[in-house]
Amino acid sequence: MLEFKKVTFDDYELINTYYTAYPARQCDRSTAATVMWRNYYDNRYAVYDGTIIFSSNFTGDICFTHPVGRNVDGMLEKLEEYCKATDTPMTVCSVNKEELPFILEKYPDCEHSADRDWFDYLYEKEPMLLLAGRKYGTPRNHINKFKKLYPDYSFKEITDNDIDRLVEFTKSFSFNSEKSESAMQELEICIEVLRNHKKYNMLGGFLEVSGKIIGYSFGEIIGDTLFVHIEKADVSYGGAYQMLTNSFLREFAADETVKFVNREEDCGDEGLRKSKLSYHPVELIEKNTVKINL
Repeated sequence: MLEFKKVTFDDYELINTYYTAYPARQCDRSTAATVMWRNYYDNRYAVYDGTIIFSSNFTGDICFTHPVGRNVDGMLEKLEEYCKATDTPMTVCSVNKEELPFILEKYPDCEHSADRDWFDYLYEKEPMLLLAGRKYGTPRNHINKFKKLYPDYSFKEITDNDIDRLVEFTKSFSFNSEKSESAMQELEICIEVLRNHKKYNMLGGFLEVSGKIIGYSFGEIIGDTLFVHIEKADVSYGGAYQMLTNSFLREFAADETVKFVNREEDCGDEGLRKSKLSYHPVELIEKNTVKINL
């Protein structure tokens, strides 16, 4: 029977081996995100015949990710066995549109749904870098205004010497009752990432104005996609987010192997949705939850 083990830093390379061998362009299939959110979602994993699967409380109840590896069918059968033996509902989450037909064929008596709030925003890299043409006028104008207002800005790669200042910057984001539990948890995770940035081995850079940190980003490249996992900026500096996004891509997505940029979900935040749509995603990656009747 499958044995699920809690995800720790020690599992980073193992998880990365599977995700790089079987790349997908959705954030749920990225190593850093899986490890970053390991405690909040109680991420656990099991391996069978060159295939990995995760359990999580992502949906509020225990669910299982779509298997990744050479024997998806065999892993699903092992999952059936596990769910029956432990009296656990067999719910498979984060199933993308390429995977869904296989699940529906194997389990025709099932229910599936997709929540728009959790769709990933996927962009082509080149248009995001160049921001040419009328349709990119909004982010381009924000960047031009930022450059005019703050000509002494700079963007630098994160080093050990910057961590304390970045932690203090992160703490400056207010923790108040209006913030959701996940938003507060995200800030705590940002601090954890900063303090363990070498273990995460992510790409990281920060934006400064007159020597003051006003934003930073972390991300990773898997396959042909750059995943942007963290973006934090001081909105009192007009255009800070747009400048941070563009600077990060110019610094870390220059490699011609990078074709796409995944900026994750909007979680139903209308302001964030409007901002991410302004960059005209090439795809909103649909992620389905499938409830299988055993």
